[in-house]
Amino acid sequence: MQFDGRVALITGGGSGIGRATAELFARRGGAVFLADLDPTAARATADAIASAGGRAESTQCDVTHALEVAGAFEAAERAYGGVDVVVHCAGILRSRRIEDSSEAEWGQTLQVNLTGAFLVTRAALAALRRRRGGSLVHIASRMAIRVKEEHAAYAASKAGVVQLTRMAALEGAPGIRANCVCPGFVDTPMTRAWARDAAEDPFAGWARSCPLGRAALPEDIAKAILFLASDDAAFITGVLLPVDGGRTIL
Repeated sequence: MQFDGRVALITGGGSGIGRATAELFARRGGAVFLADLDPTAARATADAIASAGGRAESTQCDVTHALEVAGAFEAAERAYGGVDVVVHCAGILRSRRIEDSSEAEWGQTLQVNLTGAFLVTRAALAALRRRRGGSLVHIASRMAIRVKEEHAAYAASKAGVVQLTRMAALEGAPGIRANCVCPGFVDTPMTRAWARDAAEDPFAGWARSCPLGRAALPEDIAKAILFLASDDAAFITGVLLPVDGGRTIL
């Protein structure tokens, strides 16, 4: 899977899955434009890619604001002339039972995870049409398929991302493909921050229940993302791909 001459815009590229995807895309010959709420983290990823001989630019972007999303795409097109691949990794994780959830917490999770995905999808379809085709990959979650207590808002938002991806695949065809990766438990800064407040070690619990016996690394998810974005997946669109070490089969 090579991406020579291609440009990827990656949201949430400052850390975790987004950073791993950006670094791998650059190693495979592509240029990367990073959009992240944390401009320092985005710049650090871009600098690391540049230090390794790759091409990367970055900008601050809050995916819940349409003007900032549009601005990120405009900046990427100014920097590189166009966008061929869009990977939407930005998101948040909140843990709360339904009866203990406030409207504010519910609203924030859906605003970031689902409305943000909509705004990025809308901008991505327009940008990819200007390029006369391309690929969009969303990051949903295993919880879009199988649920776990205390994750109502997160599960609902990620299930919405799955259906949004399918709609993008339908409306983007034939020139634009849209697919969705559904990770299980991934060892990222966001997951570790959430795990600090857990009553029991969720990493140990996942290792016991996952057929492959461990949490995913961000690189595991990045490889699946790049496959779906690549020409090797040229006849794949509208799919949700669990990347969870087999946990979904149980």
